[in-house]
This record gives sequence, structure tokens and C-alpha cells, in this order.
Amino acid sequence: MTIQREIRRKAFHIMAGMSIPVIYYVFMVLERTWMATWILVAATLGILAVDIIRLRHQFVKIIFIDFFGPMMRRHEISALTGATYLMISSLVCVLVFSDGVAIAAVSYLVIGDSLAAVVGRSLGRTKFFEKSFEGAGAGLLGCLAVGTLIVLLPETGLGYLQMAAGALTAIVVEMLPIPLDDNIRIPLASGAVMHLLF
Repeated sequence: MTIQREIRRKAFHIMAGMSIPVIYYVFMVLERTWMATWILVAATLGILAVDIIRLRHQFVKIIFIDFFGPMMRRHEISALTGATYLMISSLVCVLVFSDGVAIAAVSYLVIGDSLAAVVGRSLGRTKFFEKSFEGAGAGLLGCLAVGTLIVLLPETGLGYLQMAAGALTAIVVEMLPIPLDDNIRIPLASGAVMHLLF
């Protein structure tokens, strides 16, 4: 995938992905997190269903690739997409963790992973496994920035120590060659660390 396509992919990833923590926060302030959770359940089941249908029916796969092909990685053509994994992990986060931790964990995935990928592909020189320290640094700064914003938002209940530990965990897990999709392991690992420090 060229750097231009990677930037387009990650820009879409940020816009679509950040809608989850933003909308959830709005419902949290309105004291309607149960409603946000049910919306997320419905959206997750819907996206998962579309993905499964795509994998089983060639006609649907062709249409899907026509629309989303430029933003898909090669392995996603014959497997669940990153978007599906993002929805699943987001749902698990809001069900398992406190509101502030869930919002931060999903935000770290969306912002940190996107910045790490774009900077790593364009400027990365110092390699660690298949990742780069330059990308990791950019991802960490992005996580710390969005994490600080979440700490400062009313009613999240997130502390600076939790925020920083979760951000660092997200980037370390992103760099390690763990045989599990980034969209699953990053938010669940960072969320677990923040939860333990709550």
C-alpha cells in the first residue's frame, strides 16, 4: 500500500473511529450510556453481518471491494476487516471498563495506531520487528495528547497516571509482533492497564 493510500485509509479510520468515543462521551454526559451501548451493539452486529456476508458471497464481495477496496489491506479481502475488529473491541471496552477508560482505550487505538502507521511508513528508519521507533514516537505523542484531553473533560474520572500508562501500553502492544489484530489487542491491553490503575 502506497503512503498516499495509507494516509487516506488512516484519515478515514480517524474520522469514523473517533465517532465512537465522542458519541459515547456525549451519551455519558447525558447519563444515557445504556443507550449508547445498545447503539454500539446494533452497529457492531450490523457491520459483522455485512462482513460475514461479504466473505461468503462473491457478488457482495465484488461490490464491497468496488467501494472500499482502495482502503483495504490485502489480507482483509479474505478476512474480517479492521473496522469490524474495531467495533468488536469498542463494544468489549464499554462493557468491561469504566466509561473514561473505555473512551481512552478506543481513542488510543484510533489516534495512536493511525499516527504510528503514517509516520512509520513515511519517516521510519529505526526498525523494531516490522515497526519503527519514529512511528511509535508519533503514536505515543498522539495518545498522550488525546489522553490529556480526556483527563480534562468533565466526568471521565481518568487520572494522569492511568492516561500515561494506557498510552504507553497501547504503543508497546502496537509494536510487538503479537498474532492478534491491532484493533483488538491495543484497546483491550491499554484498557486493562488503566482499569488496574483505576
